[in-house]
Amino acid sequence: MAKKPKVATDSAKVPSVLAFNRKIEPSDALMQSGLWSERANPTAWKNIDLHEKRNRGTKSQYGVDDAEKTDPNLVWGDDARLPFEADTLKVFFTVKFLGNIAEPTTHNRPEFEVKLKEKFSTYQKNIGFLTLAKRYVQNLVNARFLWRNRLGAEKITVEIKNTETCQIWSFDDAYQYSLNNFDEITDKQVIEIAELVAKSFSEDDYLLLEVTVFARVGQGQHIFPSQEMVMDTPKGQKSKYLYQVKTNQGMCAGIHSEKIGNAIRTIDNWYTIENIESVKAPIAVEPYGSVPNRGQAYRISKTDFYTLLINWLENEDISEDDQHFVVANLIRGGVFGGND
Repeated sequence: MAKKPKVATDSAKVPSVLAFNRKIEPSDALMQSGLWSERANPTAWKNIDLHEKRNRGTKSQYGVDDAEKTDPNLVWGDDARLPFEADTLKVFFTVKFLGNIAEPTTHNRPEFEVKLKEKFSTYQKNIGFLTLAKRYVQNLVNARFLWRNRLGAEKITVEIKNTETCQIWSFDDAYQYSLNNFDEITDKQVIEIAELVAKSFSEDDYLLLEVTVFARVGQGQHIFPSQEMVMDTPKGQKSKYLYQVKTNQGMCAGIHSEKIGNAIRTIDNWYTIENIESVKAPIAVEPYGSVPNRGQAYRISKTDFYTLLINWLENEDISEDDQHFVVANLIRGGVFGGND
């Protein structure tokens, strides 16, 4: 006789109203230009301006009718480049780490919060936050947050500053720090920063870091700010809008804080892919392991956040990696209520 599906107890059910604040809070990033030799001179860097480009291209998408294959593809949108007197992109942002991870912002089932805090306390005591913290910090020092700007750069250096103590950690070569492997993080500076992050998660200590990156990409080279989402662009109008941040020097090309945050939390290589046993590329921590630009969700059956959370609260054995994933989702924050 087939077993009936297990029904979660009231304390383990996901409340219909449930939300958590983010515990990693990055700012937008500023993008400036200058010379590699002037990295130590804070006054030598200028905001990167956006400019419009209008191009007459060709149609190359699949399925174009024969009659249209010779028609021009007219492109009008924003563009951003280093000036020819500069060879280096400077990116600057701040990121704050917060505590009280297991405390919901809002919910409507008190017994759920009690059970969650009980399990979370056991995780904090027996496992701790250092594993997660080291992964987050590695994604700062490897400059993953540069995204497309990271590709093709001759050199990348990273500097991280603790705003409270003014301590500075310098990393001369971001390429030395893996984008895919988090299993052997032994760099003393990375561990030192990670210990501060773990302490912030555990004790709600105030921690605000300044992150400054220099990427030598070449004179006049293309750089890639965040692109704004534009809905229903009228035909014949500009279709590509890049992001700008307002500063004392005027407008400056920028990277969305959401894109920075996505890069920092790209630590989930605990998901499974059938028939693949080698090291998997990490994905951003998401409840269903969703990766829209691949058209894939890697956690849609038994390993999604909600299934693992309920199993954990029901005192079922879930692996240490699965516990890391559940806690990382709480750090991510979001609206997790059981109703649409």
